Amino acid sequence: MCVHSNGRVVYVNPAGVRGFGAQSEEQLVGRPITDFVHPDSVGDMLTRILALSEEGDSSPASEAVLLRLDGSPLEVEVVSVLTTWDGDPAYQVIFRDLTAQKAAEAALRYQAALVNHVSDAIIATTADGIVTSWNAAAAAIYRRPVERALGLPLTEAVDADVDLPGIVAGGGVVHATHRSAGGTAVNVRLSVTAMDDGYVVLCSDYTAQRRAEIHFESVVRSLHDGVVVLDRRGKPQSINPAARRILRLDTDGLVEDYANGTLAFPIFDRRGVKIDDNEMSSVKLMFANAPLENVVLGVERADGSRAWLSINCCLLDPADAENSALLVSFADITAEHNAKTHLAYQAHHDPLTGLPNRAQIEARLTDATTRGSQRLAAVLFVDLDNLKAMNDDLGHHAGDGALRETARRLRNSVRDGDFVGRLSGDEFVILLYGILDRPALEALTARMHGEFADPIHVGGRLRRVSISIGVTELSAEDERTVENILRDADAAMYQAKILRTGTSFRVTRSR
Repeated sequence: MCVHSNGRVVYVNPAGVRGFGAQSEEQLVGRPITDFVHPDSVGDMLTRILALSEEGDSSPASEAVLLRLDGSPLEVEVVSVLTTWDGDPAYQVIFRDLTAQKAAEAALRYQAALVNHVSDAIIATTADGIVTSWNAAAAAIYRRPVERALGLPLTEAVDADVDLPGIVAGGGVVHATHRSAGGTAVNVRLSVTAMDDGYVVLCSDYTAQRRAEIHFESVVRSLHDGVVVLDRRGKPQSINPAARRILRLDTDGLVEDYANGTLAFPIFDRRGVKIDDNEMSSVKLMFANAPLENVVLGVERADGSRAWLSINCCLLDPADAENSALLVSFADITAEHNAKTHLAYQAHHDPLTGLPNRAQIEARLTDATTRGSQRLAAVLFVDLDNLKAMNDDLGHHAGDGALRETARRLRNSVRDGDFVGRLSGDEFVILLYGILDRPALEALTARMHGEFADPIHVGGRLRRVSISIGVTELSAEDERTVENILRDADAAMYQAKILRTGTSFRVTRSR
């Protein structure tokens, strides 16, 4: 409390001395009252005290900002009372420090932001199951806005029977089918925690994931989001159980290692290339680009295995982007990612030999002849001799084995960086990159023939196989189309087969 008269402080009680950050009342008495009122609050103060007309009148409680002796602000709640001091009108000011209250309000805002940014529905109920809290994710999942959910029984809000005490007694987690306000089925993972005065219910929407499970037959069931809050240095401030499971933090010791920064998770881009934190910090990138949605990254987990995550992140306090923590939520999409990768591989590779197929051969040739990203020295058309006779004698199974062995030997005979693909049947195409003159090409094709000097095991027998090679050389000025290049290499191969020379070269010709 303090008293001011004629614009100057005349009395301050011991609590007021402490509130103003002074050592004694003498440091404050006699000074203008405006020395201790923030300029933004002076107008409100004058309005408040000028409204008091009779001794004993008091103003309504209101918030103001005072100034401590060192100039720092002090948020308070104040009441002014008209009184007298030594016969002169005076104003008694009672103020209450709001610092702790403001800090508590900031903490509550932080928690509210966390609840409203996660993708899972977070619902609070009374002990008898009446909804008392309904976050934004719940409104989205159940298509029911908060004003239409509060006060409803939980069974009505989610349109399904929910035995909260039974779920807690059974371990706290179940899978169930709820329905949105429009009647659409919602597959959820339900986690229930008992509180002193009710329950907290966490609902993870699994509808989209279950469709993926049916389509790919290998997506992990019961997947739900992990949530991690990171400070500006990338240090985790909190990590939920789902994040522990996804990142394989199976023990409290591993969680502590992660929180202390002694355990790191190498990160990979969509192609599987490791992101070098020495050049570009992934955490800094997430802070700089937040909010981010559905960013797919690979993570090497605590047990050394690779997981693929669909990541969302946002600042907890966008208004203070420089100091805000980062909320990162992620779903484990490893099975779906690997299935897509496998399908993509199958679409571009021959299933028998594992070599790139016709589409990949033509794409490589198109890239080399149009973009010129790599200098293409020559294209080789390779044919496995007498495959039909082998199939007739030993069966197609033996012929398949011969093709697989041919593919292996062709890969062994070329250089790193060269390309070997299977065009169709017994025909293979090899792309040689760099600058190769005719003697170098002849030496390389001779090495290919040498790979077939030893017989191979087919159909339980040793069988000698041979190849015919057609070579068409390319120059930097070559204007042939992909079709013509392959046609020329094919023609050279047939010439080698007819003449039984093993290898034949065809000179470059324009379109």
